[in-house]
Amino acid sequence: MSVTIPTTMTCKECEGPLEVLRMCRRIRMRCARCGREFQIHEVADRLDAATEAILERYTVLIYD
Repeated sequence: MSVTIPTTMTCKECEGPLEVLRMCRRIRMRCARCGREFQIHEVADRLDAATEAILERYTVLIYD
């Protein structure tokens, strides 16, 4: 099961809206328009305060 949470960020590929995609033990950013997924470190330099607040809810981020 996965949970998606909308953010105020945009995709660096198509400018579509990014959402936090939370799956079992994984968190990614996914574009709602093109479907591209990004690992958190791939968008870390672009995180805004609202998205950081969403990610702060999770105590463990496992990168794969």
